[in-house]
Amino acid sequence: MEENLETKQIAGLGENAFAPSSNNPETNSLNEEESCYGKPERYDYSGVALPENYCYNEELLNEFNELAGKYNLSQKSANELMSMAVKLTQFMGNNYSKTLAEQQRQQTEDYKYNLINDREIGGANFERTMRTANLAYSQFADSDVQELLSKSGLNCHPKVVKMFYNIGKRMQNDSIYGVSIAAAPKENREDILFPTM
Repeated sequence: MEENLETKQIAGLGENAFAPSSNNPETNSLNEEESCYGKPERYDYSGVALPENYCYNEELLNEFNELAGKYNLSQKSANELMSMAVKLTQFMGNNYSKTLAEQQRQQTEDYKYNLINDREIGGANFERTMRTANLAYSQFADSDVQELLSKSGLNCHPKVVKMFYNIGKRMQNDSIYGVSIAAAPKENREDILFPTM
């Protein structure tokens, strides 16, 4: 007796031999493709995790939405791309900050080198220069100015140090604090009240 082909296949492969398999690569790629495409009425990125104090630039967001719409991207696909864009932005921001910090550190080192090797205030004069400059620095630069100069490295800039050095020299010579103003000639009351008499 000739066995029915369908029965043979079912007997050999089980009951679900002809049911669509979830492991079928063609079926999976179709489902994936369907979830990647299909532009929503309006893109909404509230599901995308943003870093603290991070906000979207409206102009760039509109450009991104236009591009996503042009390629008929689903909300899921747009979210995935937006998440990647946020990560890239963070990475570039961190790299930029590190680069700036390194440039600032190098600039400060250059200022120090130039200060120590300055013919007028560096070399053998360096310690005396710094003592004198620090007199003025501590007297005239308040904590905000000191922080600003320190963060920028300008507290090591030869011209800034020279400025404080010159002020410090004048302080030591008492030509800033002890500015003497010539006393006005004494006049009696009558001369002040009745100058023409």
